[in-house]
Amino acid sequence: MAEQVETVTAPPTGAGKSRSRWLSLAVRVVVIAAIAAGMAWSVISQWPQVRETWLDLAWSSVVLAVLAVLGGMFANSMAWRAAAQDLEHRVSVPAALRILMVGQLGKYIPGSVWAYVLQMELGRRAGLPRARAFLATLVALGLGVVAALGVGLLSLPSLLDATADSGAEYAEPVRVALYIVAVLFPIALICAIPAVLTRLIQIMLKLLRRPPLQHKLTLPGVLRVVGWSALGYTLFGVHLWLLANAQAAPGVGGLLRSIGSFAIAMTVGMFAFLSPSGLGVREAVLVATMAPFLAGAGGVGAATGIALASRLIFTVADLLAAGIAALSGMRQLRKAAEVESAAVPVGAELPAPRSSADAPATASATSN
Repeated sequence: MAEQVETVTAPPTGAGKSRSRWLSLAVRVVVIAAIAAGMAWSVISQWPQVRETWLDLAWSSVVLAVLAVLGGMFANSMAWRAAAQDLEHRVSVPAALRILMVGQLGKYIPGSVWAYVLQMELGRRAGLPRARAFLATLVALGLGVVAALGVGLLSLPSLLDATADSGAEYAEPVRVALYIVAVLFPIALICAIPAVLTRLIQIMLKLLRRPPLQHKLTLPGVLRVVGWSALGYTLFGVHLWLLANAQAAPGVGGLLRSIGSFAIAMTVGMFAFLSPSGLGVREAVLVATMAPFLAGAGGVGAATGIALASRLIFTVADLLAAGIAALSGMRQLRKAAEVESAAVPVGAELPAPRSSADAPATASATSN
């Protein structure tokens, strides 16, 4: 009799799966709507300040700048993939691009954790445990700081000159940025030592109650992450130089300083939550670097416009990168479906579904 009750009262699995699918779909719709709203607000809120500068930019420079940003995003994705590989998980290039480029859209949702949450979920779908995906992000982020601060040395002379001009509105934020660099650089260098980094990861896995690593992180693996990250920051700096080159002619010196300043600006932007003079630290660092080259084209005003235009270009590039990565994923699914259908011989008859009359009467047999 007990077996009969269990058979009759057991919830239908189809209904449970259907509810789960609908809940998953609802969550995706909410996340997509929040990302779209965040991206729209980012563009609308900055447009009044950047409109004049944006319209004055040559479209060839804008296109090349977008391509440079996309190249930098690809390099960052490869840095994340290299970090995952050193954490004992191989991820294909298309999967890494989807995880990073689609996942980074989470930064447009208020709060600083949504990009990491999306990357963990996308990593899980690619066969990567959430804990490992999170650790790969942390390793890529930490070693990326090492690369950024190393590349940022190219712009230190111009930034130090900017802090000497006490009357400039960007002087104080740049000073804050240099303090952050002075604190971060030695810590980042120590943490980049493979033995130290391995120990930190083992502690993190223990706190997360996950299996430990089976081997230590390697120096070649760390260098791969740092190398890809350095390439990414270099391409991001090239995009800034292209925008400045549309207004003036900064030359090779301007190129090196654009690369260094953008690397520092992106890094300190992650750690500086408040700005003393109303400017974002990222924008202040960029303005301090570009203003001397744009003295004949508007000076600080033109440099501020270019810094804000850079944010808009990143928004456009984020959308393009995520769209390309998502389309590549759909194409892979379509190819997999074609391969599966091709595996069935032409003309072969699939077994017809069993009718209710053919199904075994489990409940009746149990009751008897």
